[in-house]
Amino acid sequence: MHAHRTENELVIQETPGCLWFVGGFFALVGALFVYGALGGFSNWSSVPLWQLALCVVIGSSGVGIGFWSIHKAPISKLIIDRIDDRIILTRRGLFSRSKTVFSFVEVEYFCLVEDVDDEGNTIWDFGMQLLDGEIIKITSLATHSEQYHRNFVFAANEFARKHLPSATALHELENEYEN
Repeated sequence: MHAHRTENELVIQETPGCLWFVGGFFALVGALFVYGALGGFSNWSSVPLWQLALCVVIGSSGVGIGFWSIHKAPISKLIIDRIDDRIILTRRGLFSRSKTVFSFVEVEYFCLVEDVDDEGNTIWDFGMQLLDGEIIKITSLATHSEQYHRNFVFAANEFARKHLPSATALHELENEYEN
């Protein structure tokens, strides 16, 4: 994930290139297995039928796993636009593209989303909480490093002029002392 900031826009983009590369590798090798079992092997006629069927099953599984891993890791792009007071969340996958636009007033703040992985360890996602309480995950790749996503949460909240409850409480406390 990386962030690019201009005077009026903050762009945070996650590009899971490694997962797309591994997924493409699985799909390519799996497709070669299927191609070979369906007549592409030079010794196709002398290979027992059960081995050809096994090659088709293994190859189809490889193709499926490859496309699934690419599908589960779309490219996510968050644009916080101060001029138009909107937040644009775009996700591009292998066969899909979605674009969701939020106004600044719809988003309460950006937050960390805590979850648990298969082994019971805590993992973190970058997300945003809407005023109705709904939490939308922005990233598709969770990480064990809380601080990594916390940096993006802080940058997004600061740029969109959103405050976490602790920062709001401090600001209200400062206003009390000034009055």
